[in-house]
Amino acid sequence: MASDKRNPLGPVGENVRRNVQRLREQQNLSLAQVSRRLDKIGRKIPPLGLSRIEAGERRVDADDLVALAAVLRVSVPALLLPHEDPGMPVSLASRMSVEWRTAWNWVRGETAVAASQDWVALLPWRATNQPYLNEKELKQQPFERPTQFSVEAWEEMKDDGPGS
Repeated sequence: MASDKRNPLGPVGENVRRNVQRLREQQNLSLAQVSRRLDKIGRKIPPLGLSRIEAGERRVDADDLVALAAVLRVSVPALLLPHEDPGMPVSLASRMSVEWRTAWNWVRGETAVAASQDWVALLPWRATNQPYLNEKELKQQPFERPTQFSVEAWEEMKDDGPGS
């Protein structure tokens, strides 16, 4: 990946490109085969575009992400995060990282990543992030406490609420 790009891939973009390549190769699919699968579901990405995604030379937008997950037969989070625990915090943004398991719980809407998340606020947080659960199911689900996360800009983020 060229480091002089105006808008280089961030850590999650790097995960996506690596996971697309890993899954395509695991399934013994050529770039042309993945491209044909994408075309069949209405998301045209030519083999050259897929090659550029895997090389980190083309960004993946939200529609690409969903289509790639569908044709590679995985969930969207399976493209966003490392497949295996790297044994160190996972970067979610250039200045934000959490433990691998916490990252997975967060993308599944099971826990917040913010250490300052008010424990009382977790029920509405989960209701927003798991809209398929009814109120009874939400209350029955065990809560995993938010874990401390590493973020250099946390103090700056705290003041970015409405009206700031």
